[in-house]
Amino acid sequence: MRNSLIAVILAGLLVPVTHSQETKNEKAAGQAKPAAPATMKLYEVPPARETTAQPPEEVADYFKITQTQDAKERADLIEVFLKNYPDSRHASTLHQMATASYQQLNNYEKMVEHGEKTLQALPSSPATLSVLALAYAYHGEADKALDRASRSIDVLEKLTVPANADPARFMAERNQYLASNYASMGSASLTKFEEARKLRKDQEVASAPVAATGAAGQPIAPPAKGNVKAGEPPAAAAQPLPPDSPELIALAKAQGYFTRSLELNPDYDFARFQLGIVYAYQNKAEQALESFARTVALNSGFADMARQNLEAIYKMTHKDSLEGLEDFIAKFKPQPAPTQENQK
Repeated sequence: MRNSLIAVILAGLLVPVTHSQETKNEKAAGQAKPAAPATMKLYEVPPARETTAQPPEEVADYFKITQTQDAKERADLIEVFLKNYPDSRHASTLHQMATASYQQLNNYEKMVEHGEKTLQALPSSPATLSVLALAYAYHGEADKALDRASRSIDVLEKLTVPANADPARFMAERNQYLASNYASMGSASLTKFEEARKLRKDQEVASAPVAATGAAGQPIAPPAKGNVKAGEPPAAAAQPLPPDSPELIALAKAQGYFTRSLELNPDYDFARFQLGIVYAYQNKAEQALESFARTVALNSGFADMARQNLEAIYKMTHKDSLEGLEDFIAKFKPQPAPTQENQK
């Protein structure tokens, strides 16, 4: 089954994609954007305070921004404010707010612009680093994704529970952000794998001997299998990649990052789906089936894509039949919490 497992998965279902030239609203069919963790706020808006150092107009404009709920309106107001008051003490907070607003608006360029400006003032902001890591990973900018995610992880792992915080909630939020960053690193490693594979294939094509040609420059077709003469050596089979090849190293890293992400957040559908892609590339049918089935069982944003991949691999490994698939998926569905009546 070598090199066959990933072939049954539609190319359009692979996430992330390499940095493409698609427009903002023209995503390839089947692609889905990983969501940022939802339990921690990207920014905390301080109250607008009038001080002697601030003109009344600046105070009023800032207050208007803090009271605006619509993402598009808020982003527009922030742009005007930063143009009118470039040296405002609110600039770093507003860049954070703009990052969140443009994330809601799915405006990658502006989100990155304000996110990076936030890091100039707050280089150790784990939330901003996490959001940028996800964005870079989704758009195929692997090196930037790896850098921002690793920086965020360094900060998050050093955090201690604040004195007045609920320890359980704090650790849950921290782990959710850690899971997001490890998933971004896994996604970036998958991009590295794709780049290495493309480079190898391009080099193989470039180094292949020129085919002999016949009349009118037409290539001479190779002999059919039945016409191979006795004693003639068969065509060379594709050689397995060495363990230290960039492709295998990138896949191993991706597997490790996604596995770590799921240890921190077992219900993270993006990481679960991507781990299935890694297993498919590794021709590990059993593990790929389980990862896609678990993603389907979560019934979230990646469920449809996971089901298509699951059905394709299941049919390949079950004599072109889907019999028993629903029972297989049911094994991984979350079990309802026991009620007092059931515990009697």
